[in-house]
Amino acid sequence: MAPSLPDSSPDSNRLWSVVLVCLMLSTALSVPILAAGGLGVSLADGHADDETTDNESIRIDDSLESADGTVEVVVRLEEPTIPDAIPADDADEYLAEHAEESQEPLLDYADRTAGISVETEFWVANAVLLTVDTERVDLETFARFSAVEAVHENFEVSIPEQPSSTSTAFGSTTGEEPTPTPADATATDPRPTAGLELLNAPAVWDEYETRGAGVRVAVLDTGIDATHPDLELYTDDPSDPTYPGGWAEFDADGNRIEGSTPYDSGTHGTHVSGTIAGGTASGTRIGVAPEAELLHGLVLRGTSGSFAQIVAGVEWALASEADVISMSLGANGRHDALIEPVRNARDSGAVVVAAVGNEGVETSNSPANVYDAVSVGAVDESGVVPAFSGGERINRSEWQTPLQSWPSSYTAPDVVAPGVRVTSTVPGGYQSLPGTSMATPHVSGAVALLHSIDPTATPDDIEDALYGTAWIPETAQTQSETEIRYGHGIVDAEAAANALVSSDRRPVGTTAGESAETHTDGTPSSLVALLGGVVIVIVTVCLWALRSGFSTPRDDP
Repeated sequence: MAPSLPDSSPDSNRLWSVVLVCLMLSTALSVPILAAGGLGVSLADGHADDETTDNESIRIDDSLESADGTVEVVVRLEEPTIPDAIPADDADEYLAEHAEESQEPLLDYADRTAGISVETEFWVANAVLLTVDTERVDLETFARFSAVEAVHENFEVSIPEQPSSTSTAFGSTTGEEPTPTPADATATDPRPTAGLELLNAPAVWDEYETRGAGVRVAVLDTGIDATHPDLELYTDDPSDPTYPGGWAEFDADGNRIEGSTPYDSGTHGTHVSGTIAGGTASGTRIGVAPEAELLHGLVLRGTSGSFAQIVAGVEWALASEADVISMSLGANGRHDALIEPVRNARDSGAVVVAAVGNEGVETSNSPANVYDAVSVGAVDESGVVPAFSGGERINRSEWQTPLQSWPSSYTAPDVVAPGVRVTSTVPGGYQSLPGTSMATPHVSGAVALLHSIDPTATPDDIEDALYGTAWIPETAQTQSETEIRYGHGIVDAEAAANALVSSDRRPVGTTAGESAETHTDGTPSSLVALLGGVVIVIVTVCLWALRSGFSTPRDDP
């Protein structure tokens, strides 16, 4: 007997159509569930290992277009997008894995190609520093790698030029020579500096009984005099097995110098470090967060350093679990190369604080003008912005590689802080100096206080508290250019602390005492449960349709 053919009646066709649609829907909805179950980084990134894929969109710095002979270049590769499911504590590991995978074809090529040598590999910026003999290897060669996006110089970054004088409501202020440690510094209750008073730091100490304990602040600068009586580095004791755990020095290629011990290649780094965490040996309280754990990375020799040094310093700070990264340094203008390391540091949970610069109105420095950084300008003791303090409105379109999440325009600085006649530590004593470099550590110290009050606070939480409570003097509120001079205003550490503790930052859908449950891979359980429930409903409908279809009697022909 011949095999029976499938029923091709209209009812049967409709039935199988329903089944087909159900199967398609359940399969489609199963995909995100499987993806949420922990598919590898390679699939999530969509990384292509084909090193011969021509990449026509590669950007090469104009300064390198006519380069000849041997040059040092930074090759930038595809930037990862950290999934929302990855917690901040694991972001650096995710970035490192992405960099290792995406850089592999380029590194293999460099190893077997004469005229190219690898100097340093980075992960907080997906980049490789290479020395290239342009007589043997054309820079356009790197376009063959699908992951390569740009090639740029290992450009210079420096401390902002020191203002020689400032014109403010208090008249002219000049830098002073170092003052030796007072012999009679024995006051039982030393007074804070005028800058700490303006910042309202003492009120935070008293009200919240914290001076930054448990918070790590990494200063990236010229170095530090760790023997200064007002300064103490994290693990600055040579007998400590982890010594020098609070110190690192990097060469111009971004390589850590093994065996280096703390020193200041100038005076700048010691000064900003004192404003963050200095003590009372002088008879005056000079540090905003004197009990914070102070780390210092030497990334500037004398007054300047390189892009590679800055990126290496940021990586070291994150690996050292810094909560705050303070950079009183920069490069004038817009430098897209610094967007990625700042953003990734922030996504890793660190607040990046940077000086806007000392070139006055309509100027700003990178990385301070990167939207994801907290950019800092200066004010004097009366709250007046000095002429040297940078400030401008920045359009997103002025950047080559901005994030679409950035607003169409924004201002730098974000906030201002004491930056005129700031007395702090220098090798051998103390010195009063002006500059946005001096304002920046005031804000870094304030962030440390906030983080000490609430260790669970995210960069968003802390920035909201800082910006939402900053204030502008009444005399300045009606002046032109107020926004680009003050940003949100003068930081008030006490008001910011009050705002932080009173804010409700519970995840949506949770109640007090509850937290948002997640899968072990970081995927919210609510999402998996929802999708799983939908699939179950669809399968149930399909089974009902099958049963109904097969059990419905048909008229005999």
